[in-house]
Amino acid sequence: MNNQSNKKQNRLNGNFSLKTGFMFSLKANILLIMLIFTFLVNKAEWQYDGGTSVIMFVTFAELFIILLSALVFIKPNVNNEGKGNEREQSKEWIGALIAFVSLSLFSLIFLGANIPYPSTLIFLTLMTNFMVSLYSVVFHPVALGIYKANVFQEKTTMLDYIFKYIAIFLSGINYYMQRTLLKLPLLINKLIAVVFVLFLLWQGFGVIAIFDK
Repeated sequence: MNNQSNKKQNRLNGNFSLKTGFMFSLKANILLIMLIFTFLVNKAEWQYDGGTSVIMFVTFAELFIILLSALVFIKPNVNNEGKGNEREQSKEWIGALIAFVSLSLFSLIFLGANIPYPSTLIFLTLMTNFMVSLYSVVFHPVALGIYKANVFQEKTTMLDYIFKYIAIFLSGINYYMQRTLLKLPLLINKLIAVVFVLFLLWQGFGVIAIFDK
């Protein structure tokens, strides 16, 4: 009888994790604060009601963070990706720096849309994650597999680390979203996945609205 009660309790503990939900919410809000700071760097370039657009951007982002935190709380994920080799830290830092500089230069194409740097990086991140999330609606396992191959597999060359951070930057938001949805029933999974696609597109237009003159 006691064994059955313990097994039942373990299943409940496996399905609900307040700590996991809280940590997810904390990390997501730290990221959101970083985005707000990036917008503030370009405050001189805001249009006359850019502050309203920033508030809308933050509000929709916070609502989605609350939704995802609830999903993580109900269906916590097991972190089984593994850790990188600490002996390769210097090579990894250099790879991350090269990836950041490369993506920064590439993001300058959005200057033509009146989006100043570094806010161009936010727009680039949203649009690439939008495209990957659209692909993930149909090819969910493939999208997760590609990300894992680029990010979590053992790295040996500088190019490996560069591609790792490019993948994190261009599709990391989608990966953690899709991983969160993985344990949900199929119909709910696809419904939220479609909403997530629309959310990223909306937020992308929100960035344009901040600076459009």
